[in-house]
Amino acid sequence: LGWAQEGGPCEKQGGWRWGARFCGERLAENAMSWGGGKGGGGWQRGGGVAAPVARNPFAPAPAGGAPAASGAPVVPDEGATGPMLGKGSELQRVYMMPHNVGHDGGVNCMTMAADGKVYTGGRDERLFVWKAEPAPGGGFQLSQDCPPIQMGQSVTSLIYEPTSNWLFCGLWNGEIRAFCKEPVKDERLTGHRRSVTCLLVHTSVLISGSNDGTVRLWTFNPQAGTFQCHGQPLNNPSGPVTCIRVLNDALWVGAQNGITCFDLTSLTAKGTIPSQHAVTALLEMQGHMIATFRDGSVKIYDGSGGESFSRPPMGEHQSNTAVEVMMHPTTQKPMLLCGQQYGYITAYDLPEFKPRGSFCCKDRSDIKAIVDAKSGGMFLTAGFHGDIMIWQWGASPAAGGGAGGGPTASPFVGGGYQQQQQPAQQAASPFAPGGGGMMM
Repeated sequence: LGWAQEGGPCEKQGGWRWGARFCGERLAENAMSWGGGKGGGGWQRGGGVAAPVARNPFAPAPAGGAPAASGAPVVPDEGATGPMLGKGSELQRVYMMPHNVGHDGGVNCMTMAADGKVYTGGRDERLFVWKAEPAPGGGFQLSQDCPPIQMGQSVTSLIYEPTSNWLFCGLWNGEIRAFCKEPVKDERLTGHRRSVTCLLVHTSVLISGSNDGTVRLWTFNPQAGTFQCHGQPLNNPSGPVTCIRVLNDALWVGAQNGITCFDLTSLTAKGTIPSQHAVTALLEMQGHMIATFRDGSVKIYDGSGGESFSRPPMGEHQSNTAVEVMMHPTTQKPMLLCGQQYGYITAYDLPEFKPRGSFCCKDRSDIKAIVDAKSGGMFLTAGFHGDIMIWQWGASPAAGGGAGGGPTASPFVGGGYQQQQQPAQQAASPFAPGGGGMMM
């Protein structure tokens, strides 16, 4: 498969301790590392090198291994989710999709392509393709780039691969629909027995995780002109798969009962970090893995699988349903956005993990997706009630708030055809001219 061997070997020193809730003795007892030492093979408990105490794994290590300032907390005070970011704050809603436009049911997933098009999949078994165009009252609005694609099953996961121009759609029944932009193609990948919950492309290999508890690897066969499953599926020891991510030479698989790591060379499980709560997302950042859990907790692991930071559920942050990392346009600091039940999102500044504030997208509409637009501090949100919104950090309070208001510049490519509130057509492929037809 030619998996990329990214990064070097795990460092033996300079790691990070857990939060202040855990004493040093417990850290030494429970320290974990991949089996790369003299013992070899599997995970090892104990025997790790004691690490200096630090506020956060993304902050510089204390000089000379000296501990951080005495009594320095690792996590915010109880209930600290920051101020409510409403009208007049640094965060403004610059677009809200009208309720009679788009999905008939909840949005399950969303992704954005390099050309600015936004793809959303929903419980209504449809795939929508959105494109920005000037709004009558100024700013911009999202319009359909083609009629909705009828998928026949609820769309549960999406990913767009910019190099090959393939769009992959995971479905409730375990099937994966694959659409190619150039040339226009439509493929069906079958193998999973339950819903495909997550998709990832790594070194030209499509990786899929499913509620059937397996991970499958798909490669494109040029002679056959189709995708094929490579070998046998990987059975995940930690249960139904919820998310996947690659860090260095390892595939991290988040699941209902914890996180399992697979070696990308041998495709064997190295070990499992058990959890009482389901893992909802995995995000790689600066050589660490950020993991969010259904109960609202957030943990950070180093590349060797050792827990570096732990933030338990606090205040009103009692769930995690969708997450994203983005840069603040003014401070140029990374932020972790944690979407929750009932429509709330809390933003944390990294590396301090200081709450910047919380806001509500739509009351009682669980956040299902957050996507960084990577332009002007904008990001998109999608909810369980079918709501789709665009937000902007640092926007002028007078610019946002409604469907017509918004910034003068859009992160999306302009154009798009006149949107229909009740489309009469069903497209076969989002890449076919006019939304119809296929080429195999």
